[in-house]
Amino acid sequence: MLKTGDIVQGTITGIQSYGIFVEDCASSFKGLVHISECSDEYIGDLSSFYKIGQDISCLIVDIDPINRHISLSIRALDQQKNIHDKPNPSVVHAYHKFYWTSNENDVGFGSIAANLSDWKAEARQTYNIRS
Repeated sequence: MLKTGDIVQGTITGIQSYGIFVEDCASSFKGLVHISECSDEYIGDLSSFYKIGQDISCLIVDIDPINRHISLSIRALDQQKNIHDKPNPSVVHAYHKFYWTSNENDVGFGSIAANLSDWKAEARQTYNIRS
């Protein structure tokens, strides 16, 4: 079973502007090396450094436990660093929740009908509309 910190061998199966896709049928993993994890140097075009079918070694930096997406790094492997000084439990994973609400209006989960008259009055005042 693969875990964070493992070094894996794989074959490049795809190259995009944001990273390279790596796959190994023997250990049945598919992962992505983000462009920022390819090198310490600036890379303008990944196709000039990597080719589809090329075999590479990568370090596993993250595994999403739900979707099983594997994030890989060539840069961390090249630097010979252990990116995790303290091992994290495998069941812990940081998720970021995004709430697409406005902090300016304290509406909460109230109904639209309850707030509609106030919103209309505010719009009339903002746009100088007379009722």
